[in-house]
Amino acid sequence: MAPIVIVDAGHGGVDPGGGNSAQFTEKAMTLNISLYQYRRFLELQIPAALTRSSDLALQSEERAALVRNSGAKYCISNHINAGGGRGSEVIYSIYGSAAFPRLIADELEAAGMPNRRVFTRTLPNNPKQDYYFMNRDTGSVETVIVEYGFADNPLDADKLAKDWQSLAEAVIRAFCEYVDLTYQPPKTVPPQTGEGSGGGGNAGGGNTPPGNGSPNNGGGSDVPDWKQEAIDWMFDQGLLTNEDWRSQADKPLPLWAEAVILKRLYEKCKP
Repeated sequence: MAPIVIVDAGHGGVDPGGGNSAQFTEKAMTLNISLYQYRRFLELQIPAALTRSSDLALQSEERAALVRNSGAKYCISNHINAGGGRGSEVIYSIYGSAAFPRLIADELEAAGMPNRRVFTRTLPNNPKQDYYFMNRDTGSVETVIVEYGFADNPLDADKLAKDWQSLAEAVIRAFCEYVDLTYQPPKTVPPQTGEGSGGGGNAGGGNTPPGNGSPNNGGGSDVPDWKQEAIDWMFDQGLLTNEDWRSQADKPLPLWAEAVILKRLYEKCKP
């Protein structure tokens, strides 16, 4: 069966990429993210492929050809930025739609990585051609380039080093929403630190807090069954995805998290 989506881990081999920090190299981080997303797509029964599954160097023409000839309709090209900015960037073709990139930006922001911009770029000497070869040379495949943050920004680098799985999962959620496929949270919840813990929480991925009770209170939780069942239903529907909230039945969600939940519910209700 041909893949629906092909995941591209940017750089590799002798090309480490420019988004390197003391905590990671771009080629290694993009490979981690891409392998995780590939496994998650298969877990969700979404046919998927990879441009590389190891520390392999690919020429630009070879990489674009792998995408172009894959049979996939969509491509997610993973990268880490550098150059003194802050936050994620999502780049799409001048002939494409901003719909998918904006969903990615929204989900990454919900997972704790602010968005810097969603944009297209043309060649300086030819406004009818995309600047980036992954948009220009991948044929009819709808390709988006995801820059997960700036390696030379300490906040971004720390977020990536600690929570890269949560950011990778955010793109999975965006893809499922965009192509109208059923999303289910991962069976093993991605690790989360920082803003994902405590009452400030996050509607993205997160760790299950120690001592979290089961829905029937068998784990020693004092949350009433009717409350826990309602919370579990929201997780089952993909409206809540941060496991921190499963044990915080009486704590208020921040406004932005409520907005994320309402947006996900709206998308589910659309005809």
